[in-house]
Amino acid sequence: MDQELTNWKVTKSNELIQAGYALTLNEQRLVLFCIAQIDSRKPMRRVRDIRASEFANAYGIDTRHAYEALEEATDKLWNREVKTRFDDGRIEKIRWVSMATYHKGTGRVTVNFSPEIVPLLTLLTKRFTTYELRYISKLSSSYCIRFYEYLKQYANLKKAITVDLLELREMLQLNGAYTRFSNLKARVIQPSVDQVNLHTDLAVTWVPVREKRAVVALKFNIKISDQVELPLEVQ
Repeated sequence: MDQELTNWKVTKSNELIQAGYALTLNEQRLVLFCIAQIDSRKPMRRVRDIRASEFANAYGIDTRHAYEALEEATDKLWNREVKTRFDDGRIEKIRWVSMATYHKGTGRVTVNFSPEIVPLLTLLTKRFTTYELRYISKLSSSYCIRFYEYLKQYANLKKAITVDLLELREMLQLNGAYTRFSNLKARVIQPSVDQVNLHTDLAVTWVPVREKRAVVALKFNIKISDQVELPLEVQ
């Protein structure tokens, strides 16, 4: 990855990080690559042009595979939504993009973020999280990326956080998948934590929280890894 890309930063509102959505790994990578080009302090230009060579460089993949990844992600991204559930029972759904175009044969993708997603990515002054794109570049699943972003919100708190299991399932849009906690732990939670510890700037441990014999929440201890020199960021 060239030096310029290692300094690219992703900034999202915490509301977006905590919202419910499901993206494939390639969709996540495309969306985050686009976000990394945005200055979250300034008004946002909704249209982003992505070249396969830059995408491949950012994620350490072969350019040929980058073409395939971008074509797949562009094809699916139009139908993806972000879902927010409010305390009063309202459920709000918004689209990630208003248009996504794969320019066949040119190695280029054009993404138009939807007008509704823009306030969650730009002119942010409070309740937002920033991280370097390189920290998620080696994560091998969408779940891993979601876990990293969620935990990154709390990295500076210096105290444990507790995440309700039902809220976690809603955030990841698991629906009826991994209904047994043992399966959820083996397929989603532990692999995500292991990769976050291996590839990112966070050091994470966790334990299940039980009521009677049922797991109802997860308790995480999060700190900045001693092995990573982290630049100062505004939370």
